[in-house]
Amino acid sequence: MMLKGRKILSLPVVTSDAGKQIGEVKDIIYDPTQNKILGYLVEIGGWLRDGKGFLHSDLLRREDDCLVVENESVIRKIGSIPELKQVLDEKRDIRGLRVERDDGRHIGVIRDLVLDEETGEITGYEVSDGVIQDLLNGRTTIPNTGISIASDKVVTSMGVDYDTEMKGELR
Repeated sequence: MMLKGRKILSLPVVTSDAGKQIGEVKDIIYDPTQNKILGYLVEIGGWLRDGKGFLHSDLLRREDDCLVVENESVIRKIGSIPELKQVLDEKRDIRGLRVERDDGRHIGVIRDLVLDEETGEITGYEVSDGVIQDLLNGRTTIPNTGISIASDKVVTSMGVDYDTEMKGELR
């Protein structure tokens, strides 16, 4: 089932063994070069302390109102989970980057991830072209294929056709 990343944010994290809430999802940690979710941030770190999170592989299931993990031990300091720490240190998050067609035309800004919740694969990105355009046409979704990621923008080879009945969809 496809799911927008924002549907996961703020969900409680609950243990399956005791049914106890042990955190809340603050952010999704993902790698756009691998097109997959690596884990979840449940406590934001600060200048003097490390954040906490858990790996996507530790997620047992998502229910409508929570994420379920086996027990409290899956939530660890980010520094002790190398794959999460590396992605956060390298700042690979592309949400907020400008999206352009390969001919240089502006499409919008990446606002969200489109996920396969079973596999954790990122299947695409939701792109906003501003509040008014979002209200009039909805947000565009670009697939994760046919894109190149630079430090300041994402370039897609896909064209956007707003004149069809599929407003906001890629063709």
